[in-house]
Amino acid sequence: MRYRVQFPASRQVNEDSNYKKRSNFPCLIILDKIMTNNKLILPPKITPASLKPPNLQSNFPDQMPSVIVTTGKRFIDIDGYACVIGYKEIHNQKPIAVISGPLNHSVTQTVKTWPASYQTSPPPGDYKFVIVDVSEPQEFPDFVDRKKIIEIYDHHFGFEKLWEYLGEKAKIEEIGACATLIWEEYKKKNSHPPSSTCANLLSTAILSNTLNFKSSLATARDKIAFEELKKFTQLPPDWEIIYYKDQEKFAYLNPALAITGDTKIQKIKGLKCAVAQLELWNSRNFLKEHKNTIKLIMQGFQTEHWLLISPSLSEGRDFIFTTSETLKNYLKRHLEIDFFGTDVGLTRKLFLRKEILKKIQ
Repeated sequence: MRYRVQFPASRQVNEDSNYKKRSNFPCLIILDKIMTNNKLILPPKITPASLKPPNLQSNFPDQMPSVIVTTGKRFIDIDGYACVIGYKEIHNQKPIAVISGPLNHSVTQTVKTWPASYQTSPPPGDYKFVIVDVSEPQEFPDFVDRKKIIEIYDHHFGFEKLWEYLGEKAKIEEIGACATLIWEEYKKKNSHPPSSTCANLLSTAILSNTLNFKSSLATARDKIAFEELKKFTQLPPDWEIIYYKDQEKFAYLNPALAITGDTKIQKIKGLKCAVAQLELWNSRNFLKEHKNTIKLIMQGFQTEHWLLISPSLSEGRDFIFTTSETLKNYLKRHLEIDFFGTDVGLTRKLFLRKEILKKIQ
């Protein structure tokens, strides 16, 4: 490749000019000197930097103009949402944030007021992909090309062997929140503080995914991340109460959306089961008022084996609603809870859905 540098007509440089070329970089020509009438004349305002060719994009992660960061496709909870938005701030060259699925009730109306930008579908182009808060391929958005995945962050297990070829770029770890992994990566790559939106989202995701650190899945790393993020958040002191009450307001107004927005179809000992999770500040009152509605919603999943797991943060226990005697027996055996002849059981402490499923599957 050659660069032709134009000067005023009286000083035009062409192939016959008496000059020396010196190149220390690929595709870079620096004019060393121009001799006219045995006098050294330097070209005006010409520097090596001005002659440098357009920057060729280096490999991830230093520059990433053709990288998309995304999460699952069915419904997006606060952890997936926070991780997508938070990951954008890790690298100087921002990846494209794409969230294609609907946001569920854990992304509350208050959270939605925080300034965060993302697209719902990728623009045309050839992309590499970073996946957060999910590692099960069937949960990936349809636009993701598995062969072009370059990084995965997740805290759900079962598919980690699929990603062993990524080496250290597959960060699938037993931790309370995927947001903790994103924050740890942020610290490795940056010395400047995150935006308040990033800090707010990541800390809220940690709060939610650890049930305010009352879940047995909460780790010391989650607590450290949460405390570190506090320095950068702009949240009220009683944010955990506000956050769960916001979810409760939505659930009372839209019980069907709140429940279907966080229901998974799972196999439990060979049975097709619909398992919903609804985190509230006061689950007891919600179940009293909406028991029949919940039953109708869950029956819509076309299986008699369904259950609603509702962690009640104010009481520090889960309310579990199911009409399946089979599931009741599994829960009694593995969680030591009693339904007292009803369809609602009460645990002795807070559990997340994945903890309960791990015990009864």
